[in-house]
Amino acid sequence: MTKIWKKNFGYTLTRWYVDWCTNASYSSLTVKGKENIPTDGAVILAPNHCNTLMDALVVLQADRGPSGYGARADIFRKPKLAAFLRWLRILPLARARDGREAVEGNEEIFDEVVECLDHNVPFCMFSEGTHRTKHSLLPLKKGIWRIATRAAGKLDKPVYIVPVGIDYDDFFSYMKSARVSFGKPIRVYEDTDQKELLNTLHDRIAELITYFPDDENYENNWAEWQKAHAPHYTPLQKAGRIALAVLSLPLFIVFTVMCSPMWIAASILGSRLKDKAWLNTVRFVTKFALIPVLLLILIILAVIFKWHWYFTLGLGILALISHSGFYYLQNFYISILQPKQI
Repeated sequence: MTKIWKKNFGYTLTRWYVDWCTNASYSSLTVKGKENIPTDGAVILAPNHCNTLMDALVVLQADRGPSGYGARADIFRKPKLAAFLRWLRILPLARARDGREAVEGNEEIFDEVVECLDHNVPFCMFSEGTHRTKHSLLPLKKGIWRIATRAAGKLDKPVYIVPVGIDYDDFFSYMKSARVSFGKPIRVYEDTDQKELLNTLHDRIAELITYFPDDENYENNWAEWQKAHAPHYTPLQKAGRIALAVLSLPLFIVFTVMCSPMWIAASILGSRLKDKAWLNTVRFVTKFALIPVLLLILIILAVIFKWHWYFTLGLGILALISHSGFYYLQNFYISILQPKQI
């Protein structure tokens, strides 16, 4: 069985492309507080969970080294998929809804997480236990406490939980802004109280995100926040934005044609989703999978039709930026047609 802490040449080779695709999925991706990640002990990262796979990908930008992740156990039922997820350094974590037998299997996984931490590979756990597209937090599950206290009892080094806050401008739109903030670490001991730890961690994560209590006033509070932070443009600025939109239309058409395989595939798959929180993950995956195919086709055509190298290079660059450019300009046009202003 593959150990997620071991060096993996294929993973290392692929990582640069994953990071590029991740950063190219946002108009800006800001990472703050990396200095809060301890270097003298075992580190468990504890982010909020609001945007499916994209949460793991943005947290991964904190460090160019490997990190382990926990994911719901039911997606590991197919052996080939389970092997691939392990190759990605992802371990199955059963939840109460998966049944008693599955939860008992967590004990072996917990030991593997401790082994991962012992080899100085950070482990990331989404301690809410599920994702939800809200600027709020669910009660934290005790699994992170169990792993952290187990590690503290077995390892001959300090064990820390680092609260992580993930904020998105929009959970469902591609090429919007994202922010990842790492908070002050929490030292965990073998006898650390469960309730105290989970309450502290909950409060620390809440401080790092745009947070509203999940109560009957949530929708109103979020609407008021959006209104207060909506952009306001002068008449001259509005005219300039409209002029820029008109001038960019030819480029938008080029982007649309170049990235059509990706956005058509993502649109078809996205239309079948019951949980729309997966939309951006689908867009990311189609981009990740199809860009190499598109580049390969361009190379084949260049050889067949004997295109000049600079023409082929230009098309290649367009292929690389077309997906992000398409969604970026699309968002820009929408902001002009449907402005959210004070």
